[in-house]
Amino acid sequence: MLIKKLLLLTVAFSLSAGISHASSLPFGIASAYNLVALGTVDANGHTLIAGNISTNADVTGRVAAANQITVGTTIGSSLNSDPFGSAAMYDFVSTNGLNSGEQFNLNSHGNAYAPGSNGHFNFNGGGHRVTSGPSGIDFDALRTSLDSETLALATLTSTGVVLGTNQPGVNPSFYVLKGTDPSLNIFNITAAAFADTNHPIDIQAPAGSTIIVNVGGTNVTLGTGLYYNQNQTSGDSSADANILFNFATAQTVAIDGQFNASILAPFAILSGNSQMAGNFIAAQIGHTGEVHNVEFTGTLPAVPSAAAPEPSSLALMGTGILSLAGFVRRRMTA
Repeated sequence: MLIKKLLLLTVAFSLSAGISHASSLPFGIASAYNLVALGTVDANGHTLIAGNISTNADVTGRVAAANQITVGTTIGSSLNSDPFGSAAMYDFVSTNGLNSGEQFNLNSHGNAYAPGSNGHFNFNGGGHRVTSGPSGIDFDALRTSLDSETLALATLTSTGVVLGTNQPGVNPSFYVLKGTDPSLNIFNITAAAFADTNHPIDIQAPAGSTIIVNVGGTNVTLGTGLYYNQNQTSGDSSADANILFNFATAQTVAIDGQFNASILAPFAILSGNSQMAGNFIAAQIGHTGEVHNVEFTGTLPAVPSAAAPEPSSLALMGTGILSLAGFVRRRMTA
């Protein structure tokens, strides 16, 4: 209940300062990366979650960790058509270097940022390792921005309808979310609905519309696969590239069913045992299934046309939301 009140309090800032990062980069620089581990800090800047990526599954897109990428794997096998790739300075960012003995296969043409001399890269596309200078990602600023974004998205009013199971014309076991707006459809569902192993989620909405699904709960697991208009896609298909699942209160998110959609969960540790495709943004990322590079191309809600606040008021609201985000972190790690 306390977290819910905090989320509601953030709406004033969100509506004044805007939710989206303009139409080109919905998650800022994170839009260009398949996996992003932000880490979390408290109000005093002390690290609560380091921000590691620790999967040994193949990742076909770019990866970026606020701390380290700790397990060797194959990265960057499919970057040819990603819409936001030009924003990334590096295809691989491990801010605090690598562990000794880890080996990575970088199959893109890009370079890797990893300070120090530990670890080894096989550059199969002609890239090289960079060990000094900027990584191209200000993780502190990115974390602050995405913390604000997840909280703001969580306050949005549902525009679609949660119909549940046994709906006419579809598989009766589907847990149906129905939206009719050609531009934007918003749903709010419980962690229990997300976790139901007997009832796959089927999102029914116009093709090309942006879909935002806010999922409640603290420890959240996908029970079975995700469907969109009764179809389940896999691999690098961009059919579900306009779908975002937002986890504003989650400490852990586990994807244990086939899942083509993006995830914003900046306070959570993300893991999975099944194929995934989208932008996956979390505090930390553990073991996952195979990860495919499908960047989110939906349009997040724009700034309302109301008059902009005075700079001094905006600064005060910004300070308030940072304090709220820090408080949420502390509650989640208590």
